[in-house]
Amino acid sequence: LKAALLPHRGEGGVEGACRECHGGRRQVPCDPAVEGSRVGCRHAPSAREAVTGMGVTYDQPAVERICIRLRKLVQESFQKHLYATAIFYADKLVSLSREVEDLYTLAECYFKNREYRRVLHLLKRHSDITNSDERLKLLAAQSLMECKDWEECLRYLEDNTSTEETSPDGKMASAFALLRGKVYEVTENQENALVWYEKAVQLDPYCHEALDRLVGSHSLTLEKEAALIGSLRLHEEDEWLRHLYAAKLAAARSSSADPLEALAVSAAAFSHLGGVMAATSGALDDRRRRGCVLEEPTAQRSLGLSPQELRPPQVDGVEQQPLEQAPRWGRSRQRTAHQVPAADEYPVPYLPPALAQNGHTLAAQSTRYFCEGDYESCYSVSKRVLEEDPYHLAALPVHVASLVMLDMKNVVFYVAHQLINAYPTAAVAWFTAGCYYYMVRKYEHARRFFHKALGLDRNFAPAWISYGHAFAHHDESDQALAAYRTASRLFPGSHLPWLFIGMEYVRTNSLQLAQQNLECARSLMPTDPHVYNEIGVVAFHRKNYNRACELLLQALQLSSMPHEAMCSNLGHAFLKCRVYDRALEAFRQAHRVSPRSAPVLTGIAFTLQLMGRPAEAIEHYHRALSMQRDDSFATEMLNHAVQEAAEQPFSLDV
Repeated sequence: LKAALLPHRGEGGVEGACRECHGGRRQVPCDPAVEGSRVGCRHAPSAREAVTGMGVTYDQPAVERICIRLRKLVQESFQKHLYATAIFYADKLVSLSREVEDLYTLAECYFKNREYRRVLHLLKRHSDITNSDERLKLLAAQSLMECKDWEECLRYLEDNTSTEETSPDGKMASAFALLRGKVYEVTENQENALVWYEKAVQLDPYCHEALDRLVGSHSLTLEKEAALIGSLRLHEEDEWLRHLYAAKLAAARSSSADPLEALAVSAAAFSHLGGVMAATSGALDDRRRRGCVLEEPTAQRSLGLSPQELRPPQVDGVEQQPLEQAPRWGRSRQRTAHQVPAADEYPVPYLPPALAQNGHTLAAQSTRYFCEGDYESCYSVSKRVLEEDPYHLAALPVHVASLVMLDMKNVVFYVAHQLINAYPTAAVAWFTAGCYYYMVRKYEHARRFFHKALGLDRNFAPAWISYGHAFAHHDESDQALAAYRTASRLFPGSHLPWLFIGMEYVRTNSLQLAQQNLECARSLMPTDPHVYNEIGVVAFHRKNYNRACELLLQALQLSSMPHEAMCSNLGHAFLKCRVYDRALEAFRQAHRVSPRSAPVLTGIAFTLQLMGRPAEAIEHYHRALSMQRDDSFATEMLNHAVQEAAEQPFSLDV
């Protein structure tokens, strides 16, 4: 009461009590119309308020000032990722203001806070504003996608968006086209998905998501991918982007100083996913040996052949040159592992210098090393990427592939656990776990993890291929073929599903079907040496040994590095043609690649035995049996070699 009776100073220093405070006592009243006349009174409103007889109201300037303050609070909260706080203030802002920007801010806060149904309800409630703003339409479509309401999302996109190339905002139209492509892809309408992804790229050549789906997923043939990259309407200062995308196409090629050449030679290019798909069989060479190993030489035991009979005959169509002189096949397998791309390797000369060490550049380069069979360099480069960014999703698949090929089981186990903890909803995490179980030959467990990966991302190509391999190792051909066929349908630009279908048919001795599927693979990738290797295997089984030699030599010429399986197969084909010196040369090359391979040592021993050198053959048979004791063929032929050596005349050089 004492505080209430204190004098009140109004304008000009007039002292008096407030009439409201003292029940109408005749004192000098405060004048609400005069600014500052009620300072200190407990009934005094702030400068933003206006007084009526019933209470406090706010005039329009005061409301606008409140909105400005609220926008600042929303922006500060949004930048700090305090979305619940931002929603609180943005909701009040929308109630005070009918501006489009404020409605978009609240909708965006809901979206960032994963309240997608709330976004849709808000935009429906303000449909008059939503229908006139492209950003709000886009947010509504994205919310429908997050709710997995695919049919409604597609209907909304068809009814409310325009994706004509004449659209005044090409980038916004491109975003709508991208969403349509995603919806079609999820609903397994691959043909329409590709159409809309291409439309998105035409509208906005900087739409990376659409480009990545077209170039990096084998959705198009290599020729179409190269044409697409060449047709991008980029700003002249952004041409480096074209080369960065082209690096995926040129992943399997040697360095090129001409970017047009890198774009043109599509047949020689593996894309990023192609290298990964080829790797994730767990051990591709082992898989190939298991499915397509040539039959052991049988009754050619003419151990008493004369020197004339041992002379290598001319094989039709096969050039009689040393294997080491075959083009592109003279390089040693033991190369120093690369840590970074060389300065003259594509696309480094066409990029800003700092981008040569960028994660995407290094990921493309590591894929190239993998496709060349240089798994050590692939591992080194991809490891460098992951040391700077442990969860770089573009580099992870090929890194896991290199670990598989290098048989680094413990590292794969560790990487799988790290990925599952960090990205439990990412397909690559469960795929890596499946690779570990594949490597330790627990194929049933591997299938479960591959299936889990496919449940998270049906378009993750490496999981489909590995899923088929896991079935194939259990001799479940029907399921393996089903997985490969699904991959061929989802990824029509990849030759690998057709290659593995052909390999599976070879394993089951369905040679006609194998030939048809392998020819499909060759039409998609005319320079993949593995395709020629498998076609050569088919020719061998059909007893067309001259043709088998031609194809296997061509496979080695196309290969940048020698492969044990190819060299060993060529050795068997030369044996059938009775070209023993070249067979021995091929087996020895295979031995240099894989010095602890028992079948290769057996091939060397058998060739030496046919050449009338039983003593050397015995030595190699013993070495082979020390590695694989249950090899019945080596045991039987060792007995014959011992008998032949005993029958040879003993000579002592003095």
